[in-house]
Amino acid sequence: MDHIFRNLLIRYQNYFIEFFQLIEDKDLIKDEQQIAAQKIKNYLENMPELVGDFDISFSISKQSGALTATWSINISDDGFSVRSYSVDDLDEIDEWHFNYYSQTQEYEGNLFTDGDWDLFLDEVAEIDDAGGEKLFCELNFSL
Repeated sequence: MDHIFRNLLIRYQNYFIEFFQLIEDKDLIKDEQQIAAQKIKNYLENMPELVGDFDISFSISKQSGALTATWSINISDDGFSVRSYSVDDLDEIDEWHFNYYSQTQEYEGNLFTDGDWDLFLDEVAEIDDAGGEKLFCELNFSL
């Protein structure tokens, strides 16, 4: 894990924690996901420096008919990615994204400022199934 990668993770740590807490608050984590959820939460709170291959990801999705909107964070030895995107039968549309690539030590996206993150997290906070949509989360913790 290079110093830029590490510094970016620490810079955005509170946003990652808040995003995960929003998933927890919606009671979408199933019993079989509890172990992964606890490991992800522990990682986010302590942010240990991992060595070797690892993959940590968590997301929340809202499905309405053919349209699925997903908000996700993926942290791996290759870098990390924060995305919000929608997929229908024809297209995938990126809305929010921030990517860091360890190999090139470059980052790109539109989630740089605190205001951008506030908007991203507000979208997640407003997710509900009031209109009959399906909500689900995916969690992965692999070392």
